[in-house]
Amino acid sequence: MTKRSGEVSMASHGANRASARGRRSAASGSEPILAAKITKPDVPHWAVRRPRVTELIGEGTSRCPLTVVTGPPGAGKTMALALWASAAPGTVAWVGLDYFDNQPGVFWSYVAAALRRADVAIPKALHVVPHNRFDYEGFLLHLTAALAAQDPPVTLVLDDLHVLTEPGVLKGLEFVLRNAGSGLRLVVASRMDPLLPLHRYRLAGQLTEIRAGDLAFSGAEADLLLAQHGSTLTADLARSLTRRTEGWAAGLRLAAISLGSHPDPGQFVKELIAEDSALIGYLVEEVLNVQPPDVREVLLSTSILEHLNADAAVELTGDDQAAGILATLVRTNAFVQPIGSGWYRYHGLFAEMLRLKLRRQHPGRVAALHRRAARWYERNGMLTDAVRHAARAGDWQLAAGMVIAWPRSSRACFRARAGRSPRRSWLPRPSRSPPASMNHAPPPWTPPTPRWSKFAPMRRPPPGWPPRSSGSPPRWEPGI
Repeated sequence: MTKRSGEVSMASHGANRASARGRRSAASGSEPILAAKITKPDVPHWAVRRPRVTELIGEGTSRCPLTVVTGPPGAGKTMALALWASAAPGTVAWVGLDYFDNQPGVFWSYVAAALRRADVAIPKALHVVPHNRFDYEGFLLHLTAALAAQDPPVTLVLDDLHVLTEPGVLKGLEFVLRNAGSGLRLVVASRMDPLLPLHRYRLAGQLTEIRAGDLAFSGAEADLLLAQHGSTLTADLARSLTRRTEGWAAGLRLAAISLGSHPDPGQFVKELIAEDSALIGYLVEEVLNVQPPDVREVLLSTSILEHLNADAAVELTGDDQAAGILATLVRTNAFVQPIGSGWYRYHGLFAEMLRLKLRRQHPGRVAALHRRAARWYERNGMLTDAVRHAARAGDWQLAAGMVIAWPRSSRACFRARAGRSPRRSWLPRPSRSPPASMNHAPPPWTPPTPRWSKFAPMRRPPPGWPPRSSGSPPRWEPGI
């Protein structure tokens, strides 16, 4: 035997011994697999089939290796995927994730079990995930090779991927996706963009993104959902409900359930947010209470504003980190939406819930917050908003003082820009149709071509957007 062949033989023998040791250690520490986590959810009888959304998912899985479905809690991500999977051609493996899966051994054990359940040919050596690094990398290599050999490809659905934050898990997932080629289609549902290199797939045209705006119920879809629950709302009330929920799936479903036991459907739609309502309970438990105390403070303190930016949030909370908190809330789909130029808005129902909690938990702070907001608006040249918040604080002396102290030149400039009208002529007219979802923000201000006149140069908007509430972008829910 030559020296080279002896080296190869010794290396193979050592690798085999290491692999055997890894398998024994992994087997001794293997975790039981819960069948419910690797079973596709059943489609309930009340679910509304939505070909529009199903086609988006189907097109994504046929064209791209990665399809990402993101939206806030209750946006209908899991139901949309379940409806698609119930009729999808080909092989679909499903893993429902939770925080206990945020470690490589547990996560990949469930992935392997889900693939086996979907009749994907997985080598027996991959039934147990090794714990040591050397054998773990070998496991990923062999799993990737097995997936790459699939023809037609297998689709792996990972539901609630936002719970995975451990770098080892995410790097392993990205390795498998990148190298499995045409044999794997990955579909993930998440409350936020998954911690994967989405920019690479987006740049390569290999990423399908389905957002909250796509998941939001249209008027026709909302009518079907209400009908499935036996609702007898009139067309006008159904439109009003869809507008107030902004197409949010959980909001419509909870409202449809509650309507069955309410004696006055019209009054119910009008008073959708009540202290003891199911909607309040859902928003509090799923969105508000999961936030750290400093984030809850920012949400409650700024809920009195119809639109807010970082400076306003810092002014009302006294927290210099408020700007970063707002950006994080946007990224995590926590019912906060950017509307352009550094301004944000809360989902209508979420804002109403926050204001209700603020009044119930901190009744003495409401007037003080309105006064602080009034002074901030005054300093920033927005008299209408300043006076409105002073009035909401019940401080009529402050409101009158602001009007009296407003410089004559500023009033003249304001009147010229506003066209002496409560609604400025250069603002877009409010739409009477509901937005597709909270992710469909009011359109940014686009100036029309001004008619030639000596006042034309003065028709540009003042710095800072959105402008005063009298000319603010279209709102789809009444303020409180």
